[in-house]
Amino acid sequence: MKTVIFAAISALVLAGQAQALSCVPADVARTFAWASEAEESYLILNGSFAFTPAPAWQGDINSPPSVQLPATFEGRYLTQDGFVDAPPLEVLLDFVCLGPWCGAMQPDAEVLAFVEQTQDGYVLQVEPCSSTVLDPSDRNLAQVTSCMRGTGCDVVQY
Repeated sequence: MKTVIFAAISALVLAGQAQALSCVPADVARTFAWASEAEESYLILNGSFAFTPAPAWQGDINSPPSVQLPATFEGRYLTQDGFVDAPPLEVLLDFVCLGPWCGAMQPDAEVLAFVEQTQDGYVLQVEPCSSTVLDPSDRNLAQVTSCMRGTGCDVVQY
């Protein structure tokens, strides 16, 4: 009986430690619908962000802090007519951490991003589940353009 109780307690402890962040797969139509329904205003950008990454966190790996970094965007923004060239844009990257999981993005990597336009400027929340920073694949670019034009924006159901 002691063995069964010990095994049950061990399983509960290990299960608690093994929990991971569960993310719904990224879907550009879902993100577009979310941004369209939000009270905030969003720009949809396709291009890259130049920034200096933050130094590696030296504290408790289970609770790193969220980090904000200035960046310069270069690329295009989405209009009803499709993507058009944008002037360089100063953006604050807000790398959000939820427990040990943090949002990540590489400097100068091409992305499709939903950037909030605030009174103080532009902010891109980079979250662990990548809901606002997406792969700029041809499929995603075509889908978000179709969403913007109102010619089809089917959210993938999971």
